[in-house]
Amino acid sequence: MRALFNLLTRFRDDERGVFAVLFGVLAIVLIAAAGAVVDFTRIELARTKAQQALDSAALGLQPKMFLTTPYTEAQYKTQARDLVIERLNDSAITTVVDVATTNTTDGTLHLEGTITVPTAFVSLIGIPTVRARVMSEATRKRLNLEIAMVLDNSGSMDSYVDANRNWRKDNGEKSRMENLILAARCATNVLLSGTTDCSAGTLDTEDAKAANTTNVKIGVVPFTEFVNVGTANKTAAWMDQTGASSLSNDNFDSDDDDGTAYNAAVNRFALYDAMPNVSWAGCVEARKQPYDTTDQLPVSGDTLFTPQFAPDEPDGYYNDYLNDRPSACTNKDEGSWIQVITKTGCDENGNNSSSRFSSADCSDSSTSTTHKNGNGQTVTPPAATEPDSINGQAKSCTSSYRGTRTSRRPDRFTNTYTRTCSYTFSDRELQERLCKYTGSIDTGEPGPNQDCPFNDITPLTNTKTTILAAIKEMEPQGWTNIHQGAIWGYHMLSSTAPLTEGQGYDTSTVKVIILMTDGENTVNGFDDSSMNNADGYMAYGYPGATYNGRIYSTDHPTPNSDANITAAMDDRTLETCVQAKKPVAIGEPDKIVVYTIGLNAPNQKTIDLLEDCATDDDHAFFPDDPADLTATFKLIADQLSNLRLSK
Repeated sequence: MRALFNLLTRFRDDERGVFAVLFGVLAIVLIAAAGAVVDFTRIELARTKAQQALDSAALGLQPKMFLTTPYTEAQYKTQARDLVIERLNDSAITTVVDVATTNTTDGTLHLEGTITVPTAFVSLIGIPTVRARVMSEATRKRLNLEIAMVLDNSGSMDSYVDANRNWRKDNGEKSRMENLILAARCATNVLLSGTTDCSAGTLDTEDAKAANTTNVKIGVVPFTEFVNVGTANKTAAWMDQTGASSLSNDNFDSDDDDGTAYNAAVNRFALYDAMPNVSWAGCVEARKQPYDTTDQLPVSGDTLFTPQFAPDEPDGYYNDYLNDRPSACTNKDEGSWIQVITKTGCDENGNNSSSRFSSADCSDSSTSTTHKNGNGQTVTPPAATEPDSINGQAKSCTSSYRGTRTSRRPDRFTNTYTRTCSYTFSDRELQERLCKYTGSIDTGEPGPNQDCPFNDITPLTNTKTTILAAIKEMEPQGWTNIHQGAIWGYHMLSSTAPLTEGQGYDTSTVKVIILMTDGENTVNGFDDSSMNNADGYMAYGYPGATYNGRIYSTDHPTPNSDANITAAMDDRTLETCVQAKKPVAIGEPDKIVVYTIGLNAPNQKTIDLLEDCATDDDHAFFPDDPADLTATFKLIADQLSNLRLSK
C-alpha cells in the first residue's frame, strides 16, 4: 500500500510536460485573437452593404407616404428589411428594421435597423454574433416648387408637320398642339402625383389621380401675340382704369386736328362700355420700356397695365368695325371753302376773244366766298383766301364754269366760275377721333380685341383639376410673341402684383419657368405702305419707328421692316429672361430657373435666343418631332422631382 501511495505522490509532484497543457489552453485565445481581424472585416463589409441597402430603401419608399393610401409603418419596415436581406445575400445574417417614421410636412422617411452577423473565430471565446446598427433618412428636397408653364398657342401649333417638315395629318398623326397638351399633362402628373408612366394609354388614368403633394404649384401662361390675363382682373388695382399710363391715349384724339398733339388721358374701359355689343376680352398691352421686361410693382402711371384696344381703322382698312362719322360726332368733316366769281360782257367762253370787245367789256361783276363747317353751316366771316389746310385737314379742290347768254347783239354772256375746296379728315384723324366709339360694332371685323387669345392665364395652384382643365382647353391661334409669354411667366412667379399667388424669393422655394415655343417672334405683316405700318395691332401698338414707335430696334437697319421688329422683340425676350434669372443678392442662386423648349426650331437665331434665355445649355431642349414633347416635359418634371439623401 505504501508503494502505491509513494507513486501517487511522485506523480503529483512531477512537473514535466506542463508547457504542453498551458499551450493548449493559450492556443484557443491566440487563434481567436488572430481570427478577430477576419470576423471584423466580414462584419464591416456586411454593415456597409446593409447601409447602402437601407439608403436605397429610404429613397425608393419615400414617395409611398404621398399615395392616396399611404404605406403603414409595418409596410415600410417589411419592404426595407426585404431589400437589405436581398442586397446582403447571406442567409446567416439576421436583419431587423425596427424603426420607420414619416413626416409628411417635410416629406421625410426615417429608417433604422440592426444586422446580426455570426462570428467564426471570436465565438471561440464566447462571442458567437456581433450586431451593427444602421440608419438612413430620405426626404424630398426641403423646397416648395412653383412652376410657370409658358406655352405657345400660336397658329403654327395647329400644324401637322413633323421633324422633316412633312405633312402628317393624313397618317393619323397628332398636331403640335395635341402633342403639347399631352406633354403638359404628363409634367403635371409627374409633379403633383408622382406619375412614372406618361404613355398615351395611361395618361387618362393618371389625370384621374388626386394630387399627393401640397408643396408644388403650377400655373399656365398660354401666349400668342398677346397674353390674356382674364376679364376678372378688369377692376384690379394694377390695371389702368383711368388712362394714367402714357400709352393709354396712343391712337386717340378729340379735336379732329392732325396738327395738334393729344395728351389727355383715355379710359379704354369706358370706350368698351360705350359699345353695347363688345367688351374687353382680357388682354393687356406690353408696358412702356423699361417696365416691359421687369417685374416692377404696378402702382401708378406707366407701371400700370394698359388694356388692349385696337382702334377702329378708317373705311377700306383691315380692322374697320365702326362708322367714322356717326351722329355722335357733330363734326362730320372740317368743311369747305367756296369762291364764286361772276363776269359779264364776255364771250361764251368767258374771254375777250373778239376784237370788237375791249378788256373792260369782260370783267368781274361780283366775287363771293363762303366757308362752311362740317355740319354744312356757313361760317362768317369767310376766309379771304383759299387756305392750304384747315386744322391740318387735307385740301381737295375742284373748279367749274358756266356761261349764260344775256344778249345776242353783240354776243354777251354772264360767266360764273366756282372753285370749291373740301377739307376732309385724313385717315389718321378718322382713326383717332374718340367721338366715334359709340354704338354697336361690326362683329365681322376683328374689333378692339384683335388677336386676343381665347385662353387666359391660370395662376399658380396645386389644384390638379384646374391645371389640367387649362391645359386641355388650349387652342392654336394668332401670332407668336415669346416676349409677352416670358414676362407673364415672370409675373406669375412673383409674390407681388399683378399676380400674388407665388411665395417670396427665398431658399425654401424653387421657382421655374418652362418656356415652350415652336417658332420665332413674329409681327403681323409689317407694311410700310399702310397708314399704321402694319396689317395688325400688336402688344406694342402699331410697330415700327413711324407711328406708335414702341417696338423697333435702333441697332438694326431699316426701322420699318419685319426683321427690325422681330430683332427688337428678341432683345426684349432676352432681357426678360436676364431679369427673371438675376439673383436677389450677390452669392444667392438665380431667382428663377428657366427651361426652354424649341420644337423644331426654325432657325439658328431662335436657337441662340432660347439657349441664352435658359439657365444654361443643359436647360435648353430642341426636340425635332412633336411626338418627342412628352419625353422632354417628363425629363424636366423628373429633374424637378428628384429626391436627395439628407442624412
